[in-house]
Amino acid sequence: MNIALITIGNELLSGFTVNTNAAWIGNHILQVGGNIVWHQTIGDNKEEIHSSLNQVSNDIRAVIITGGLGPTHDDITAIALYEYTGDSPIFDEDYWESLQKRLTKRNLKLPEINRNQAMKPQKGNCIPNPVGSARGLHFKMKDKEIFVLPGVPREMKAMMTSSVLPWIKGHSSGGMTVITIRTTGIMESGLAEKLSEIIDALIDNIKIAFLPQFTGVDIRVSGMDKSAVEQKVDEISIQVDKYIYGHDTDRLEDIIGQMLNVKNLTLATAESCTGGLVGHRLTNVPGSSDYFLGGIISYSNDVKENNLGVAKSTLEKHGAVSGETAAEMAENVRLKLGSDLGLAITGIAGPDGGTDEKPVGLTYIALADGKETRVKEFRFLSDRKLNKNASSQTALNLIRIYLLNE
Repeated sequence: MNIALITIGNELLSGFTVNTNAAWIGNHILQVGGNIVWHQTIGDNKEEIHSSLNQVSNDIRAVIITGGLGPTHDDITAIALYEYTGDSPIFDEDYWESLQKRLTKRNLKLPEINRNQAMKPQKGNCIPNPVGSARGLHFKMKDKEIFVLPGVPREMKAMMTSSVLPWIKGHSSGGMTVITIRTTGIMESGLAEKLSEIIDALIDNIKIAFLPQFTGVDIRVSGMDKSAVEQKVDEISIQVDKYIYGHDTDRLEDIIGQMLNVKNLTLATAESCTGGLVGHRLTNVPGSSDYFLGGIISYSNDVKENNLGVAKSTLEKHGAVSGETAAEMAENVRLKLGSDLGLAITGIAGPDGGTDEKPVGLTYIALADGKETRVKEFRFLSDRKLNKNASSQTALNLIRIYLLNE
C-alpha cells in the first residue's frame, strides 16, 4: 500500500525539533505492508496543509498527518482538516468529563484552553489516545483514508501502534519482512568490505542497507520473501558475528543485562569523563537492580583519590587520564561496592583540555573481575557529546565481549 506522510510544525522546519517521527513511522509502516512514497514537512498554516493534501497523487491509498493537535493558538491542524473534508466538529461532553477526571486523579485541573481537544467530527471518527489528551482524527475522502495524529512522539507511537498500523496491515496485500542487525565496534566501510561478496550476489527481491550512527552500524535486510530475508541475515551473521549485539529494537544495555543475569554476575561502575552515562543507560533497563549495584562518578582527582581510592602517586605520575588510573578505578569500585565486575572510564571529552601527548578524545576503559584487569586505550573525536556516547557504547561492548568469552 502506498502511503503519504505530512509532518506539520514550524519547529520542524526551523530545526528546533528533529523530525524523528518520520523515521519511526516509515520503518514501522514498512513492516506491516505499507510504503511511504511521498513525504512533506510543512508549517502550522491552514493553506499549507490544504496545498499539501492537494499534492498527494491518486495512487496513494492513505495519508498520515502528524502535528498541530494541541490546545494552543498555533495548533490549527484539526481546523484545517475539518474544512478540507467538509466536516464540522461538535463538542464531546463525555470525553471532556473523562479528561477532567483523569487530571483530577493527578491533582491537576484541565484548563479551558483544552476544550478544543474534546471536539469530535460528525462524519469522521476519532482515534483514541491511550497516553495523552489529544485524540486523533480519521477521515475518508473518496478512495483515500486520512489519519491525523499528534506530533508528540510518545502519543503518536501509541496511537500508530494501537490503531493505524493494524488498519494498514489489514488493508495491505502482504507485509514486507524487515530485520535489522545491530552492530558496534566496526565502521560502515569495514562491514561493507566483509560483506562485499554477499552484497554483490544480491537478487532483486532482497535489499541490504547500512544505517551508520556514531555508536554503531545497523544493517537492515528487507524483502517480501520472509525465508529469503532470514537466510540472508544468517549469511551476514556468519561473516560479522563478533560485532553483532542484537536485532531490531535491541539496545546494548538490554543485552548486557540479559548476559549478566544468565551468568549471575553483578556490576559496578566508576565514571569520569562520561559523568554517569553508563549507569544511566544501565538503569534505563527494567530489572537492572538485579545486576547493577551502583556507581561512583569520580569526575575530579579529589574524588578519585578520596572516595574511590586511586593512589595519589598514580595520579601524580600517570595523570587522571591514563591506563593506570583506569585500572585502579575499576579494581577499587569493584571492591568498594562488592560487585563481581568493576568497569571504569576516564578520558578527555573536550573540546578543551587536550595536549600533544594526551589529545581530546583520548579515553581509557578498564574492566576488573578480581583475577585480572583489562585496560583498553581509545582515540575518539573532538566533540564532547559524541565522545561521551562513544565511550559509554564502547565500555558496554567491552563487557559484552568479556561475557561472551567467559
